[in-house]
Amino acid sequence: SSSSAASDVYKRQHQSKVSYEELVEFFYRTHDPTQQDGQGPDIGSQYRSALFPHTPEQEAIARKVTEEVQKKHFDPHGTRIVTTIHRVPASDLYVRTTYTSFVAEQYHQEYLLNNPSGYHCPTHRLWW
Repeated sequence: SSSSAASDVYKRQHQSKVSYEELVEFFYRTHDPTQQDGQGPDIGSQYRSALFPHTPEQEAIARKVTEEVQKKHFDPHGTRIVTTIHRVPASDLYVRTTYTSFVAEQYHQEYLLNNPSGYHCPTHRLWW
């Protein structure tokens, strides 16, 4: 891949339904945060595990949840979370709102059509 930035998903969080703490914990449940610069067979810095909280409060929550998840789920296995946490104020984000704004590399175009068996990364599952 020619990309050097981690994929970023822009999602509005409905705080009365899901807390930021729950969102961060779910983030850790759905991928392998111990693999440096990769997820399963996908290797490169664009596949790294990273959190980008927008406020000091979110950053504190992200760090607290990371410590809790480390102690509960990874210390017993002797592995370390390598997820990076970098606060990025929402005002610094540039979000494109149309699908056509995001053009993937050619080999990603119509991926599931060209790969009928789909894509199954072994690290993307619920871990607990």
